[in-house]
Amino acid sequence: MADPRRLRRRTVLAGGAALAVATQLPQAAAAAAYPTFDLKADFGAAGNGSTNDTTAFQQAAAAIQAAGGGTLTIPAGVYVVGRQTHTSGVTPYWVMQPIFALSGVRFLHVKGVAGTVIRLAAGLRYGSFDPATGAPLAGITTNPAYGVEAGRMIEVLDGTDLTIENLELDGNNDQLVLGGEFGDTGRQLKATGIRLLGCSNVRITDVHAHHHGLDGVTVGQPGHTAADPATPHTITRLRSEYNGRQGLSWTGGRGLTCTDSSFNHTGRAAVQSAPSAGLDIEAENSVCRDGLFTGCEFVNNAGEGLNVTHGDGGYTRFEGCTFWGTTERSVLVTKPGVVFKWSNVYGACTVGYGSADAALATVWADCHFEDRPWTNGQVFRNGYLVTDHENDGHNARFADCTFVAREVRSIWASVLTAQKHFVRCTFDHRHATLADGSYQSHPWGSRLVACTFTEAMGTTSRRWYLHLNDIVVENDTDGTPTTVTGPAVRWGNPAGPVGPIAEGTYG
Repeated sequence: MADPRRLRRRTVLAGGAALAVATQLPQAAAAAAYPTFDLKADFGAAGNGSTNDTTAFQQAAAAIQAAGGGTLTIPAGVYVVGRQTHTSGVTPYWVMQPIFALSGVRFLHVKGVAGTVIRLAAGLRYGSFDPATGAPLAGITTNPAYGVEAGRMIEVLDGTDLTIENLELDGNNDQLVLGGEFGDTGRQLKATGIRLLGCSNVRITDVHAHHHGLDGVTVGQPGHTAADPATPHTITRLRSEYNGRQGLSWTGGRGLTCTDSSFNHTGRAAVQSAPSAGLDIEAENSVCRDGLFTGCEFVNNAGEGLNVTHGDGGYTRFEGCTFWGTTERSVLVTKPGVVFKWSNVYGACTVGYGSADAALATVWADCHFEDRPWTNGQVFRNGYLVTDHENDGHNARFADCTFVAREVRSIWASVLTAQKHFVRCTFDHRHATLADGSYQSHPWGSRLVACTFTEAMGTTSRRWYLHLNDIVVENDTDGTPTTVTGPAVRWGNPAGPVGPIAEGTYG
């Protein structure tokens, strides 16, 4: 342990009453009310890229824990962390030691500078291993005696007023020694950059979390209900990429705001575990409410860019975001209250959540959909740009959206009792290799208001059509009709009309 006389402190408040007062202070005052430490000067960290600095981080955590909070400055350098021990007769065979783990602190500021890197040590085990011999297992198990965790770099439980900034967190997952699979699929074991559970007033800024065995970042609120107070988390300029399971797992809470961040390439490195999404909104014994993502991207993930399919979650807005599915859907939403605005969606996605309560159904406004390949030449196509999936999408609404179907059909909507609403949308059909006489769009049960069906086929004698069944056509409030430009794609059948389409019900 470091000599406490060497610790450079601003002020240490003793006693629960003093700590309670400190939680009410503005951030600057709260920072002054707790000690400040330097990882190198106070705890002897080397930061040289080879010495294992786990002990220094553990000592820093112990000092901050004892004070009820504090600031940890991490100078530039590469800090190797992560350690596993074996004790005869104890399972699992390899036991992860905590790195920087805190509980119940009222203030925490972890700050690096340009060039501050925390890197997981090479050679750590991850997955399922024989509890008697330590040998990697084949196959998959859920027996906790076999599950070996690699480590959580920064973990805080039940903390308040947390700031984590200016760090590179390298999970080094290509240097893990992989055991067998553990959990329902893949390796569902802790190997995470930042894990925050039960925390509030959180700020994560300018962090690069990459190549972790599980998640770049996990945030959640166990036991939270929709009636509980907000638990604000603000994430700004986070790059979370090449992680095994998720760029970001949101498992509960109210009030997650994320700006100018990227959640890309999940499952594209040495480890892949389902759902392998850029972002997974999946409430676990909790709810997810009041999410907002602006200017974020979800690109080239092995799973969906966005997965919202489990738990009491949804209720999130995405504004000015980019979703790009290369080998799986760009977006998969089957939960209520999700809204997309001013966003680009490349690769197949789903219509979204449907409900008799239109306020809960998925909304897409001023969005662009296209099967344009990413820079690696890949884009996920399953025959349509947008499809029904698991949920009928009743009352899902697309307003002022553009659909560019290069090598797929535009819409697959098959449930006649589930009306989708397309208002002032443009459908640009370019799939010129479809069989002559087949259809380019299948929007059954849809309401079309002032939509335009156009085409960019080049010169062709082929004719295609829009497949109609229980289609309601309405003019816009200014009288603008739905229009089919033709001549290759026609209304209702290959010989159907082009031009303005009269109001009414078709099919």
